[in-house]
Amino acid sequence: MSRQLQIKSSSAASQPLSKEQKRFNNYVRRIQQLHLEIERTKEQDLELRRVGEERVAPAEKEAIAALREMIFALDSSPHLPSLTEKQYEKFCSMMEEEIARLLQTTFYAEDEALKTLYKKYSADEESWDEAREMEEEDMKDMASQFFNQMFGTKFEAGDFDDPLKMKEKMDARQAEFLAEERVRAERRSQRKKTDRQLAAEAKRKAAEEAVAKTAKQIYVDLIRHFHPDKEPDEQKRLEKTEIMKQITVAYEADDHLKLLELQMTLLADRDNVFAGFNDSQLKYFNDVLKRQVQELEMELEMCSPEMNGNLYGMLYHPVPLLMRQQIERHVLEQKRYVRQVQKTLELIQTTKGFKQYVKEFQLDDDDFGDIPPELLKMMGMFGR
Repeated sequence: MSRQLQIKSSSAASQPLSKEQKRFNNYVRRIQQLHLEIERTKEQDLELRRVGEERVAPAEKEAIAALREMIFALDSSPHLPSLTEKQYEKFCSMMEEEIARLLQTTFYAEDEALKTLYKKYSADEESWDEAREMEEEDMKDMASQFFNQMFGTKFEAGDFDDPLKMKEKMDARQAEFLAEERVRAERRSQRKKTDRQLAAEAKRKAAEEAVAKTAKQIYVDLIRHFHPDKEPDEQKRLEKTEIMKQITVAYEADDHLKLLELQMTLLADRDNVFAGFNDSQLKYFNDVLKRQVQELEMELEMCSPEMNGNLYGMLYHPVPLLMRQQIERHVLEQKRYVRQVQKTLELIQTTKGFKQYVKEFQLDDDDFGDIPPELLKMMGMFGR
């Protein structure tokens, strides 16, 4: 967004900018800032994906592989008979929990050996696939209840496996809603309007007329500026012809936002281009710019690695240097976790160490006590 689009006060008249002119300038600056932030964020996202595949994924895979080794070492431990009945019950819960976390990673999602081990320690003696299926059914039930309560739909759990049926039910609910809205609108139209309602209606009508008038002014200004008939250069004439098509399509479709974007983009070389518009016209511009700011803020949020599905989004930081530091710290943590797992493998070689490990293991907690304190956290942190 060019700085030339900013409205400048008249030095001759020494007249300060109006409230709407200041709002306009603030929106223009914000739009320019958002465009830059979106571009930088997309570049950061690509860099994070590249570094993630090159450095983060291998480090995490090595760490989670070490944990897998420990799971099988625990399963085959000769010290299992030394556990009391209560201790063994806790051991089974621990194994079920940790194996499930390993199977939830993309590294070991289809690991048949882990699936076999999961069934061995499952309290219900169910397979991993059965457990996942039941969990998915529960989630579908919850989702259907949520949608039905929020939007008045009639979803059933099985509908989530059939996109066409989902669309049919959504369309049916939308049709019902529109029909209900038409009935309400008909009832409202039959009521006698108060003076306040009549005044509000008149105000809305005047605003619509002002919008239409401003849109026409923008259209005429653009046509005057980009009409190709008086352009002697053939290449520029072709460019202006293409621009004219965009202008005409936007005007005929009452696409005021597009018209304003064309005005701001195509006339950016003209200094103080909006200074001649009065406050009522600028109010229209500001309403359009406000919507554009909201759309750009949403785009910025959705293109962030934390929101766009980037597997390494938890390492994102808008400042490149800080993001690199976070990545390096994370890689070092994986290496440290591998060493900790190796120490634990040594510890559980003795009956005393094995029983101490089981005793101090905290189910559904990030604290292992003294042996070692971050293993459980590590088990649950790999979502890929």
